[in-house]
Amino acid sequence: MINISIRLSFLAVKQTQRYIMRKTICLLLLSGICFSSIAQAASPEKSGKERDLYNRLQWVKPEAVRLAIDDMSHDKTFDKGTAEQLLIKLEELLKPGFEGILQNDPAAIARGKQALELQRSILLSNPLLKNGKIIASRYKLPGNARKAMTPELGTQRNNWTNQQTNRYRGFDAEIVELSELNDRLSMRTVFKPADSAVIADLKLHWDGEHIMFTSVTSDDRLNVFEITTAGTGFRPLIETPEPDLEFYDATYLPDGRILTGANVGYHGVPCINGNAPVGNMMLYSPGDKKLRRVTFDQDANWNPVVMHNGRVMYTRWEYTDLMHYYSRFVMHMNPDGTEQKALFGSGAMFPNSTFDIQPLPGHSSAFAGIISGHHGVARSGRLILFDPTKARKGVEGMLQEIPYRNRPIDPIVKDRLVDGVWPQFIKPMPVNDKYFLVTAKLSPDALWGIYLVDVFDNVTCLHEAEGEGYISPVLVRKSQTPPVIPDRVKLSEKEATVFIQDIYEGEGLRGVPKGTVKSLRIHAYEYAYIKSPSNHEAMGIQSGWDIKRNLGTVPVEEDGSAIFKIPANTPISIQPLDRDGRAIQWMRSWLTGMPGEIISCVGCHEDQNSIAIPKRVTASTKLPVALTAPEGGIRPFTFDLEVQPVLDRACIACHDGSEGKPDFRGGKKDARGFGTSYLALHPYVRRQGPEADMAVLQPYEYHANTSELIRMLEVGHHNVKLTKEEWSALTNWIDYNAPDKGIFGPINPLKGVDQYTRRIELSEKYAGKSVCWKQELTDYAAYLKTKGTIKPELPESLKSKKQKSPKVKGWPFSSGEAQDKQKALGETRLSVDVAPGIKINFVKIPSGSFVMGCNTGSADHAPAGKVRIDKPFWMAEVEITNEQYAALVPDHDSRCVDQFWKDHTHAGYPANLPHQPVIRVSYRDALAYCETLSRKTGLNITLPTEAQWEWACRAGSDKDFWFGDANADFAGKENLADARLSDMAVKGVDPKPMSHADALFKYYNYLPKAAEVNDGAMIQTDSKDYQANPFGLHAMHGNIAEWTRSAYLPYPYKANAQEEGERYVVRGGSYLDRPKYSTAYTRKAYYPWQRVFNVGFRVIIEQ
Repeated sequence: MINISIRLSFLAVKQTQRYIMRKTICLLLLSGICFSSIAQAASPEKSGKERDLYNRLQWVKPEAVRLAIDDMSHDKTFDKGTAEQLLIKLEELLKPGFEGILQNDPAAIARGKQALELQRSILLSNPLLKNGKIIASRYKLPGNARKAMTPELGTQRNNWTNQQTNRYRGFDAEIVELSELNDRLSMRTVFKPADSAVIADLKLHWDGEHIMFTSVTSDDRLNVFEITTAGTGFRPLIETPEPDLEFYDATYLPDGRILTGANVGYHGVPCINGNAPVGNMMLYSPGDKKLRRVTFDQDANWNPVVMHNGRVMYTRWEYTDLMHYYSRFVMHMNPDGTEQKALFGSGAMFPNSTFDIQPLPGHSSAFAGIISGHHGVARSGRLILFDPTKARKGVEGMLQEIPYRNRPIDPIVKDRLVDGVWPQFIKPMPVNDKYFLVTAKLSPDALWGIYLVDVFDNVTCLHEAEGEGYISPVLVRKSQTPPVIPDRVKLSEKEATVFIQDIYEGEGLRGVPKGTVKSLRIHAYEYAYIKSPSNHEAMGIQSGWDIKRNLGTVPVEEDGSAIFKIPANTPISIQPLDRDGRAIQWMRSWLTGMPGEIISCVGCHEDQNSIAIPKRVTASTKLPVALTAPEGGIRPFTFDLEVQPVLDRACIACHDGSEGKPDFRGGKKDARGFGTSYLALHPYVRRQGPEADMAVLQPYEYHANTSELIRMLEVGHHNVKLTKEEWSALTNWIDYNAPDKGIFGPINPLKGVDQYTRRIELSEKYAGKSVCWKQELTDYAAYLKTKGTIKPELPESLKSKKQKSPKVKGWPFSSGEAQDKQKALGETRLSVDVAPGIKINFVKIPSGSFVMGCNTGSADHAPAGKVRIDKPFWMAEVEITNEQYAALVPDHDSRCVDQFWKDHTHAGYPANLPHQPVIRVSYRDALAYCETLSRKTGLNITLPTEAQWEWACRAGSDKDFWFGDANADFAGKENLADARLSDMAVKGVDPKPMSHADALFKYYNYLPKAAEVNDGAMIQTDSKDYQANPFGLHAMHGNIAEWTRSAYLPYPYKANAQEEGERYVVRGGSYLDRPKYSTAYTRKAYYPWQRVFNVGFRVIIEQ
């Protein structure tokens, strides 16, 4: 038994003066509670003590104390009069300030200590703490207490692993009880483990008598233990026959069961090659000692805690194609694992991590939590109050930061989010929704102590001691047990049902017309193994982290509804497909259905804070449909078995590596295991890579039609014709992030255990299912053999039709003549006000006739024909910029340009700068802008037809570019795919361009480009950085591509048939397009609702 006893007693108001005098006399003794460094021999240098005292006084704020007094006054037992008298004295003590402390002024030091004690006396008179006791873990840290961070207090040693990565032993730790908080403080030992074991994850049962915690068994495994607050009844809570399972980070459930973290999945954190095991959650029944796995997540689940409604909330880390520095957010579910849903933080980069969540009393879903970074400070950070009913992500869903009630929360996007931030907090525990017990370290040299903090900005030390650290304070009291939510699982079943009311509802498919989605592709994830290769290159170059197993497809009704079966206990991801089987959106996460569960959702990323209106839809009248498995069976998607057969038949007859052609022949692997044909083909595929923007993607962001490979084949690449199945294989490959290997290997044994086999065994036993992905690949390879040997085929030769370009009198003409034609029009420059200080500058384009299109190259710009531009028109000298667009459409977000590699510390390269051309605007968006600007100005502002665009771009030239042919040096004239794209090959934390000598450079320097030219820009920039054409127009060929108002129809061009169509023409190239795809006549086509990553627009004024 350890006793610290200092007499404090509240007297009546008439005794206030005598009370204050006595408090002053015993101040030095009392300061041993919160300034024990003064009283004990093992103390830092004097200057450190003085600085510590001075820092602590910065949190003594009379206004905050007064607010707390007013709040506590709602309780009739609170002695407001005494508290106000103490506050008056406190204010007097604060007036002279405390700078003298730093000069070792004894009077200032004494006054400072007295001020702290007065603050403490007032705030610890809180009726909520009356007769209170606190349970906490005490760690003895001789010689290191002031420098220690939370891993020395038994927490995880970083922000990406579970308890298994911290040391199990080597601590001097115990559970202690602090009592008589507002009178005299006493401390006693409740439990001290043998063999210097760790103590972590303290949880108090609702009965106020039992404590749950994580510690170590005699055979050196983590387990969950229990002891009474009286220090009796010590026992392990989970018993299992499995010799390799460990349990930690658990919580009591209202029905007597336990929800615990466990290493049941045999999977490792992929971004560090599996060097830390992942913990998912299991449900344990003490009566029959049965375990069942309830989460099937890529990365860790942390800190499950029961909400007031009986559901469980917890932190989940995930990054299937997301930025792994910013993807630890809060989930909630029923205790049986059903209804797993995001609660807060999904789809946002701030905060990086939300740890130690605790529900706020009296609220349905509000909670307190600690926000922290990725690298840097481990587990501790800033204390935030959240309310998901206000918003499900971002600062809009944060009520306040403690202790900064009047300071707006700044949504800083930063890897080391809380490095250098003080105070540091960890393990908050609400007393009510205004007062919190928490472990805190106020400054770099301070101790980790137990504090009472509140929403009014009071920070009050309850206890700390030199050479020690305290963590996980819990107020010992009985509390209402949350309601029991009955189990909804049907363990006899092997499937779950998914019902989608309207897939078009929500931001995921915003703007996509109903009827566009024809089916859903369903795939399952299989995760990395422990201490086995699994980094961002495991699947391929700029591919994903995990195996994607294609389970098949299900139909979507015309009204957007769907109902279908999925395998239970399996992480499932959904891709909505168009009529060509191409993904329109990417889930980049997963859902997991428990056996027999019906998972119901309104739409695709619908607003969870809106009230869903049930509708009678087509799918609700039907039975759930079974998945239509892919031909050949369910399997992981691999390049060799899916894409290579397409190349073997349709490509390698020409593409055999000869004459400088790409080599698409299979069978050859390099030292890193990448196939020759894969390395030759993947550069023509646009995909997001292992990491991309946390925000929900725009529909069609990575649609197959944004890849050069697909556009090239669609317009007729040497008459190559693919079968429906071959098209499906290619688009499936693109939609899955263009993997090569698509599997993990080698899988290293773990402590002599075959991980592949052991994962299957544990899955069968505790999840009622198994995934034998190696066998699936073996079976599919055998199936392919039954189809016979693939023979390379040459495409039919196109019948050569020599088409003569028509002659047009007076065309082509020189740059000087182009300028003369303009001058003949009179005024050639015009500025139009968009908003105060924001103008669009126009140049006048003369009328005339020219030859439009080209008879060589792609078939879609032939035959060339004579076209007449009947009237002059005004054309903007550059594309509409972000600044100009935001003046009329302030909510638009051009977002960013994707970055390669992993370890992203920002969403990408900036695309939202004011001078950059606006992108990710659809054809309809562009027309709407024109209509708004027309109403504002009274002018007829619109998009150019593709004829007007080409006439203006050429400016009299009959060459590929206004300045020459396709081989001309475009440096200084246009921003196209050039040598600067080599800077896209990056690596490291906050990735930077690789050295060209780096062994990985050849793998990441893959973007097709004109490597001999340097135009000065890697991504889109100010178009005026480049020379104008003879008509005075900048960046017609490059920077970004541009919408026209012409429908995408076959040539010859017909002006009177160009207004309506399924797709619309985009002209010009971009920073990512090679010269041959950026000519004056090159055509691309996109859907009118499609917002393309490198497409914007420029406007014209017609008379």
